Amino acid sequence: MESHMTAATPLARLERISLRTAWPNEASNFTPWLAQKENLDLLAEKIGIPLVLEAVEKQVGPFYADILAKEPDTERWVIIENQITPTDHPHLGQLLTYAAGLDARTIIWIAEEFREEHRAAIDFLNRATTEEFAFFGVQVELYKIGNSPYAPDFSIVAKPNDWSKRTQTAKQAASEAENESQRAWREYWGALIAAAKDRYAALAERSPYRSNWQTFETIRGGNPSFVLNASFPWDRSLRLEIYIDKSLAKTAFKSLREQKDKIEKEFGSPLAWEELPDAQASRIALYMPGDEKRRDSGDWTKQHEWLLTWAPKLSAAARPFIASLQFPDFLK
Repeated sequence: MESHMTAATPLARLERISLRTAWPNEASNFTPWLAQKENLDLLAEKIGIPLVLEAVEKQVGPFYADILAKEPDTERWVIIENQITPTDHPHLGQLLTYAAGLDARTIIWIAEEFREEHRAAIDFLNRATTEEFAFFGVQVELYKIGNSPYAPDFSIVAKPNDWSKRTQTAKQAASEAENESQRAWREYWGALIAAAKDRYAALAERSPYRSNWQTFETIRGGNPSFVLNASFPWDRSLRLEIYIDKSLAKTAFKSLREQKDKIEKEFGSPLAWEELPDAQASRIALYMPGDEKRRDSGDWTKQHEWLLTWAPKLSAAARPFIASLQFPDFLK
């Protein structure tokens, strides 16, 4: 009898890589990587809820939460604490401090490895708190095959009981609870984001807010932070702004104001320099001329065109000047 041999398909070995090979530093490398939309989406897909980035290195007292995000369906705050080493007690304490200080309802702890006592602590928090809160332990690993690029993998090691059922219930409740004002704002910003496709990538990747302001992009994180927003207060015109926040905001604002003429020349128009003496934050703003009214949907196209024309210009004009500022807690 003639023997027939079939050549085996060549297989490669899956190799686990140390996180520090790709991310030598948690704050400078891993956190900015996770804050990118495509990577935050990977985490969101694993957990089962959409996440929208709100801030990186969000100040809570003398500390800084790695990532502050929001669930767009429920507008609940989400804290993400990162650790590219095995879990430890200090990070657990920081996680609870940030959750309390920012009134977060979803708390995610990411680490290279979860010690049993810390996984048990997450389970305990889920049992001891009401269903309004959700605590997650997420392990992150890196793999490669041969000379392939590194591939990250998130795996959930601790989560609330009946989490899948709870997420569906929460989404349904949020949809039913949306009031007329929230719906109107969501439609307004949603139309702007749709118009931003192929014109303004940073904005096109975002989800619409249900309030009178919308984040376009984070120009620079850390302390101070610089975020490009649009805002539409009822008593004023549509406003485009660089919102400068955190404890060093006033110092940063004054440093930029000293270069006011150069920035406005680069931008191509005068700007409103608003220090906001009664607030921690300050802003550099541009107001749309005329008495525009958001409630008139017939004006939306004109308003959105104005925002999409000037927002990229403001970002591009201010970015080099912001980059030249020197602060110890700036993110690269």
